[in-house]
Amino acid sequence: MNIKFFTLKTKSDFSAIHIRLYDAKRYDKKTSTGLTIQKQYFSNKQGKVKQKADFKQKDKINRTLNELKTFIADKYLTDSIANGIYDNWLKDNVNKFFNRTNEQTNKNVFYTAWIDDFIKTAPNRVYKGKVIKRRTIQGYVTTYKKLKEYEQHTDKRLKHQDINLNFYNDFVSFCITESKLNKNTTGGHIKNIKLFCRLIELEGLPIHQDFKHPEFLVLRNEAKDIYLTDDEINKIYKHDFSHSIRLQNAKDLFIIGLRTGLRISDFMSIKDINIKEGFIHIQTKKTGQNVIIPLHEQIKEIYKRRGGLPYTISHQKFNKYIKEICKIVGIDEQTEGAIFNPETKRKEAGIFPKYQLVTSHICRRSFATNLYLKAELPNRVIMDITGHKTETQFLKYIKVTKQQTAETLRKFWAKKEKEKGYTNALKVVNRNF
Repeated sequence: MNIKFFTLKTKSDFSAIHIRLYDAKRYDKKTSTGLTIQKQYFSNKQGKVKQKADFKQKDKINRTLNELKTFIADKYLTDSIANGIYDNWLKDNVNKFFNRTNEQTNKNVFYTAWIDDFIKTAPNRVYKGKVIKRRTIQGYVTTYKKLKEYEQHTDKRLKHQDINLNFYNDFVSFCITESKLNKNTTGGHIKNIKLFCRLIELEGLPIHQDFKHPEFLVLRNEAKDIYLTDDEINKIYKHDFSHSIRLQNAKDLFIIGLRTGLRISDFMSIKDINIKEGFIHIQTKKTGQNVIIPLHEQIKEIYKRRGGLPYTISHQKFNKYIKEICKIVGIDEQTEGAIFNPETKRKEAGIFPKYQLVTSHICRRSFATNLYLKAELPNRVIMDITGHKTETQFLKYIKVTKQQTAETLRKFWAKKEKEKGYTNALKVVNRNF
């Protein structure tokens, strides 16, 4: 039986001290002791801290390692006789030596242990008065896995007090440089990390306050999302696809999405029962909001022509078919955006024919943007249908250039001038009578 201490070869200046126990072919396992040291002070050859005068903790750490070695050796001999050696035996007994207690204590100290517990209990939790949705929990799981990768990369188990600006900068660098994630994906992880920190603080656990710092920000790429203009939507609506059942059905679904502003999960689930006296009444799946939307003339025509609603198709087929539809009707101007590359499995930015950039989400964005540009409805009316809580959120969501905003203001002023002229004309008529 041999017991050895060592540090790992990593890019970081620090490493946890690991222990290895190997006993011929009977047992050979490694685990972290939980003790961290600057690698320059540790000798892997001797398995102990170097005798350097500038490192004052050398004697204390070496004494602890010697005591741990004796404890593990004695326990191994005892448990071997009783056939009590199992796969995680070394890790469990290292924790026993350091008096590291149960999982509850771990989650009070270690960041990813808290997140793991939070995810397990998330389906039964309520956040901001609402049950946490499965899709949201999946996002938490993705962030948890990325943090575990980061811990493995840095060979350090994160504690609550470690979530500071140094961690933020290092983690962002790890996501972008090592994991090749874009800013939006990295920003999604940071958003979840900040949420976890707020909840840890609410539990009364010690958490580093840097998560509130302005520099601990959620990264975002400049959005290059597109929308279809009203003319483009009418072009799609008027095109005859009767030669193809699948394209005609997809076109009708597309128009319903474009003229209701609903998410695909909602406009695909509209039933006859949802249509009452010229309005669509539906509870949205993502937010649980009850919305009422008047039937657009184009939707009325589709319903009348078909004798009902189009049949539903998968989201994947819908996204494929609407690209084909837009290509056929000539929506092909070169447009800046990003498309998914199946080889790299990531979105890649570039200049593409517009139809290649079309996905189901263009329905909702086009609906909001076109209504805003017409300058005939208060933003609050549009927001009641799209579900945006604040005007700031709404204005970030719609795709409007500065020139379009200026044109909208010009139309608004022109309309007011026209109304003023009409009012003055009425005053003249009234005076004559």
